[in-house]
Amino acid sequence: MNKKKIVTIIVSFVLVIILGLWISGIIPKQIAIVYATNYLKKNFPKIQLEYVNIEWASVFGGYSIRFKDENDKLHYFIVNNKYFPISLGQGLQEFRESYKTEYEVGILNIDDFYNHSIVIEYGALRNLREKDLEEQIEKNKCLVIREKIYNDNLYHEFMNKYYKKENTFIRVVQETAQGDISITDILYEAMNDKIHIVRADKWQRMTLKDNEVEYKVLKNIGEIDEYFKATEYR
Repeated sequence: MNKKKIVTIIVSFVLVIILGLWISGIIPKQIAIVYATNYLKKNFPKIQLEYVNIEWASVFGGYSIRFKDENDKLHYFIVNNKYFPISLGQGLQEFRESYKTEYEVGILNIDDFYNHSIVIEYGALRNLREKDLEEQIEKNKCLVIREKIYNDNLYHEFMNKYYKKENTFIRVVQETAQGDISITDILYEAMNDKIHIVRADKWQRMTLKDNEVEYKVLKNIGEIDEYFKATEYR
């Protein structure tokens, strides 16, 4: 066998292996990982994302890829095309809007408030279900004020992060002797050094109208006590 035939056989063998790896998805997955990682790093430089995993999602016709940020929050994206995945699809627009709110413009309204990454898991007061609130209370994720105060460690954590100028959030649930529930969501936005408050004075389990949810922006932590005193008996 001459040298030319040997080279031809070796090249053919290598091409068959590459083709097999490509069809099986091994190479496309690596392409998707590299592409998504570089795209996110280039276009969203103010957030540090770490690759977690990737898998084929036939329902979307692309690869589902996950990253986590410095707070261990997971972010999901779809990288389109099975064999040449170099286009981010589903998940990108929502991430772009969240990034703009948290790293570029800041919170401008109540929708921005509930799209913030440290608030989104709690759910907006206008849409909050009773079972979700009960679950949050059971998991000690709310500062609860009844005949006494529960989970006051959340208040201390909020204050510590506030003084460190770090984004922080707390949900305060107040119950009266008459059975009324008032919920106050407080978010400190470090980028603009502002305290945002959303309050439902008498939360009624997904029956709230827009005018029954109050949104305010406070300048400093000292105004919170004044705000609660002003709303305590109304």
